[in-house]
Amino acid sequence: MSEGLIFTNDNCVGCNRCVRVCSSFGASISNSGPKNSSISINSERCIVCGACIDVCAHGARHYIDSTSQFLEDLANRESITVLVAPSFEAKYPTEYARVFATLRKLGVRRILPVSLGADICTWAYLKCMEQGMTAMISTSCPAVVSYVEHWLPDMIGQLMPVKSPLMCLATYCREELGITDMIAFLGPCIAKGIEVDRYNELVQYNVTFPKLMEELRPQLVDEESAFDDMDYGLGSYYPAPGGLADNVRWFLGDDTPIRIISGKQYLYQRFETNRRRAFSNELSITELPYALIDALNCQEGCIEGTARAREDHEDKGLAHIHQIRTASKSAREASPWNQDRTPAERLARLNEQFSSLKLESYKATFEDQSGSCRVNTPTPEEADAIFHSLRKYDRESRHINCSACGYESCHEMMVAIHNGFNSRYNCVYFEKEEAIYLSRMSFGDQLTGVMNRNALERLSNELYGRNHSLGLIVADVNGLKQENDTHGHSAGDWLIISTAKALANEFGRERVFRTGGDEFLVVLQDFDAEEIREDMNKVKEHLDAVGVSVSMGMAYGSNHQNDFEVLQKRADAEMYRDKARYYETTGAQRRH
Repeated sequence: MSEGLIFTNDNCVGCNRCVRVCSSFGASISNSGPKNSSISINSERCIVCGACIDVCAHGARHYIDSTSQFLEDLANRESITVLVAPSFEAKYPTEYARVFATLRKLGVRRILPVSLGADICTWAYLKCMEQGMTAMISTSCPAVVSYVEHWLPDMIGQLMPVKSPLMCLATYCREELGITDMIAFLGPCIAKGIEVDRYNELVQYNVTFPKLMEELRPQLVDEESAFDDMDYGLGSYYPAPGGLADNVRWFLGDDTPIRIISGKQYLYQRFETNRRRAFSNELSITELPYALIDALNCQEGCIEGTARAREDHEDKGLAHIHQIRTASKSAREASPWNQDRTPAERLARLNEQFSSLKLESYKATFEDQSGSCRVNTPTPEEADAIFHSLRKYDRESRHINCSACGYESCHEMMVAIHNGFNSRYNCVYFEKEEAIYLSRMSFGDQLTGVMNRNALERLSNELYGRNHSLGLIVADVNGLKQENDTHGHSAGDWLIISTAKALANEFGRERVFRTGGDEFLVVLQDFDAEEIREDMNKVKEHLDAVGVSVSMGMAYGSNHQNDFEVLQKRADAEMYRDKARYYETTGAQRRH
């Protein structure tokens, strides 16, 4: 599995907080075992919402962006234009102008405002709405788009088919301004990396605020610089919660019904609810009472952003973005941002400003990625087997729902285990029951040092219903009664101990079980059948060489043929045939 935009570092202690907040089932995978625990990320399922970074108290989740590559390429004199998110000025009001000057000193050719791209985005939205696309979900936020593509593919048709403000500006730069530079985006969003990968011919770098500031603060010049001359309007307000809605209402009127949904947990819960209800056959899209659904992954919009330093505070940024909004309004007669004009007049001026643009150039398409997010549903038998492995044998124990594992219910945990997203060692109930079980029972055979029947019982419960190949070897010491009667029990014990030692040396002590006085069972998972038989014969030859006669039998089952009891009966039958040959060959009397 390739590393995604968000990854787990060595600080992880496996506390499950990331599992609890993850909106993408199976994106956070518990690697819990008896001795250690950590949570990794399945990059194919991760929607890059950043919730895990927000809640991690150990600094164990981090992300990848293009800052290092961007600065390296600048140092190598690559021609680069930087497109800056409108939230940058709001978050760094006293530093942004010096940052711009520093970037120019480092070789950046142009610094352009994504606010203009937001204005183009608003124009494209309004054009689509004129064509009858109402109650569509906004697509400015890449995490929102990623969630729908991964988990709600039936709602892809309800995504507004318009590029984000960033990609609208990048398209404008390429098609209208003829810019051929490499283009870097300076923004607050980890998930923009998804867009950069998708539209790599438009934008080549996703540079996030915190990482760039960490690099540039020590070398900021004592000069200031502004954007290259480029007129823009209320697109500068897009970073605020409901910023898109505010722009649309500017042109359609304040009474335009727009649903604003933001915040990782609430947003995706609402999506799932609406998928079953309002976005399903119960209510067609044309019946929804909204002109638009303005959806943002971050509760405080792009002022919050997924790429942010822990010391960041949104209040200052939100206060400053309102000042920027006021400053964006224009008194020019022909401006779409003239507050003295009616919404209809503003819209006419907006259409005039962008009359040379082709709507198709600013449209987007989306991909069904739900194939990477399949969740296999266990059969009742498989579910029962997993609950048994968790020592949950009754309804009460299967509905404790303590959520310590990170999931809402024991049933969800069981499904996660079935799909390989979690393990029983991450279940508090299992760990408690296991501790009790271990305190009551000893799993080692005192005479031979191999495992005993209690250990075998535990293993057989774990193996029940699991799809692994399974090989069993049954071994029975020949002539034990005669040895005891003739030379005493110490001599008989030597035969038993020698057999146990030979089996343990070949197969490992934890796989060998003493099931009776002179009887042993070897349990081998995921071994090759021919390899098992070859190793069994080696044990037999070794014991023959030291004067110990053992009858042995083997049975093997592939994935769907590994019923433990059936295999044991088959191995027993082969062992008894081997013992019959022993009696025929030696003329020894059968014991009674």
